[in-house]
Amino acid sequence: MALGNVLRSHKKFTECVDAYSRGVATLTQPDKSNWMLFYFRGICYERSHQWPKAEADLKKALELFPDQPHVLNYLGYSWIDQGVNLDEGMEMINKAVQQRPDDGYIVDSLGWAYYRLGNYEESVKKLERAIELKPEDPTINDHLGDAYWRVGRVLEAKFQWAHARDLKPEPEDLPKIEAKLKDGLPEETSSQAKAGKKTGDGG
Repeated sequence: MALGNVLRSHKKFTECVDAYSRGVATLTQPDKSNWMLFYFRGICYERSHQWPKAEADLKKALELFPDQPHVLNYLGYSWIDQGVNLDEGMEMINKAVQQRPDDGYIVDSLGWAYYRLGNYEESVKKLERAIELKPEDPTINDHLGDAYWRVGRVLEAKFQWAHARDLKPEPEDLPKIEAKLKDGLPEETSSQAKAGKKTGDGG
């Protein structure tokens, strides 16, 4: 577990899967105290682009510790970001926020879930709250920029994207942020518009 945590902190996600798997192999009968092992391995699977295995581990963590807010948040966010299990994913994130209303990352997930469902006004409200809680997080600033753009607050969107750029985002995110600063967001696709109309406020 300790080795896996070190590898995960260094973003060595394939290697941390192997470390956590060695830990899982020692368990004859997993119980509630082992939820974190499956949760962390699920994160490493997800970050190394092995989603089916990640989903199985996150579900196992919830089986061991039902309603654990960090697991609810991670699985619910992942589903909504992929456009699957939207209602269940929103329900999970709402449960997580109820338990951790002052966790900026979890509130960000709720705001981003509303964004993915096309409810941009509600997304702005939640993401502004997330920024109050975690003002220096580049991802949350980037998300709020996207939401501002969709509701027509263009200058504020560009301010948030510039702030996200300056907060040292992940290397793979930086070019996307710079592209948005230059050109804004593309028009919505018909599928996004339908999703927003179909799901309403998602909750």
